[in-house]
This record gives sequence, structure tokens and C-alpha cells, in this order.
Amino acid sequence: MSSPYPEGVLFRLVDKESRNVLVAAEDVRGFFVDPDEEPPETVTFVRAHRVDPKAGKTERAEFEVVGREGKTIGAYDVGRVAAVLRQASGSTDATHARPDVEYALFGHVCEFPEAGEMWRRWAEGGPIEAGEWRRYPAGTQKSWLHVVQTAWFSSGRRATRYSPVETAVIEGSGIVTRAALYCAVGEAVNGPGGYFGSNLDALHDCLRTMRRDSDRPLRVLWRDFPASREALGSDYTDAVRSVFQESGVEVERG
Repeated sequence: MSSPYPEGVLFRLVDKESRNVLVAAEDVRGFFVDPDEEPPETVTFVRAHRVDPKAGKTERAEFEVVGREGKTIGAYDVGRVAAVLRQASGSTDATHARPDVEYALFGHVCEFPEAGEMWRRWAEGGPIEAGEWRRYPAGTQKSWLHVVQTAWFSSGRRATRYSPVETAVIEGSGIVTRAALYCAVGEAVNGPGGYFGSNLDALHDCLRTMRRDSDRPLRVLWRDFPASREALGSDYTDAVRSVFQESGVEVERG
């Protein structure tokens, strides 16, 4: 099945009630922002392939990330939006001739600044190698975990175990942040790009749902546990182990 959107479209703004596409574009500026900075007044959709001239605003909009065949792979509820400026590029170069479109999203943005570029990886088919998240600097792994979580739930999956694996192997070496730990846990349980919690409460929810859905046993092998414990602190790593063990999951330290 061919895509209803030209190759290169990555982001679109959609009216949630009518499902009309307000704008579909190759890139965006001002949506993925640093949480310590003031959100911009407008978000710019760069090189728009599709613009609905009759839909300048809506009260219920969704910011969507587009994958192959034009399918939504990530979604953000942004509420009220309004078109601010539509101005075609002055360049006659075919690669730059599409217009940039500005919308006011009234502060509803994503506070994970690296997520925009990481979504490009998901649009190509998502992570295909175990440990792919490790290639990113420690300070950006929160953004990777955010993309994992958003993509997971946007696909209709739940906070539970999908993989048939019986021993989830956590590679503890190189885990220096809590975000990295949950990237590793999600991958160990549900494969590359898999989600299985993003904090202690979410991990507990995943384990509770897993127990309700399946009687298949799960065991955790946490390799290089001392390295993780040194980086994250004994209190936190012990708390993670306790959450597993309270759900009947044996944790073997390697």
C-alpha cells in the first residue's frame, strides 16, 4: 500500500474530531524544546507538503509523528491551535520551494529537546539492534525513553510484557542514569525499542498487568550489577530489585 503522503513527511497537525490534516511537513521547529527554556510563541512546520487552507484553527488538535505509509507512530494531544503565518520560501530550488507554516500551539510542546531527531529513527522502522540507545549521550537518554514510551502506547500496546523471553537480561555496564536503566529494562523484556516502565511506579504497573495477563514465568539476570549500583546508588537499585521481587520475579545479580 502506497503512502498518502510524499516521502519525507515526518510531522503533521490533525484535527482530532474530523481527522482532517491541517498541515503535513518534513520538519518542525519549536515543538521539541528544553524544559528550562520559555516555550516559543509559535511552532513552525518546515517544508509543508500539505496545507488545508480552510482549517486555520481547531479546539482539539493532535501533533503526530508519521512513519512509513503515512501511519501515526507517535502522537501528542495539543488542544487548541491556530495558524499564524503561511509564507512560501523565496528559493526556487525544488528542495526548498515548499512553504513553512506557523501555528500557535499555546505552550503545548514536548519538553524532550532531542526527541525530534530520535523520531526520525523511529520513522525509518525503529531500533533494530539491541543497545541502540547506548549510542546516545547519557544526557539525552531521557529523550530516547520518552520516544520509546510514546511510540509504544501510540501503537495501541499496553504496559505489559509481549515478548516470550523467560529470562530478561539487563546489561548493567554503561547504565549511568535512571532513564538508561529503563531503556535497558524495556529492551530486556520486550526487545529493541520495547517499553516496560519509565519509573518505579510504571514498572510496578507493567509487572502487575503482566501477572494478570500471563502465567509465563519471568526471571531477570542483571549483569554488571555492581556497576549499575555504583552509578545509580544503592537505594535506587535496591528499590528496583524490590519492585521485581514483590511481583514474584527473581533477580539474579551478575
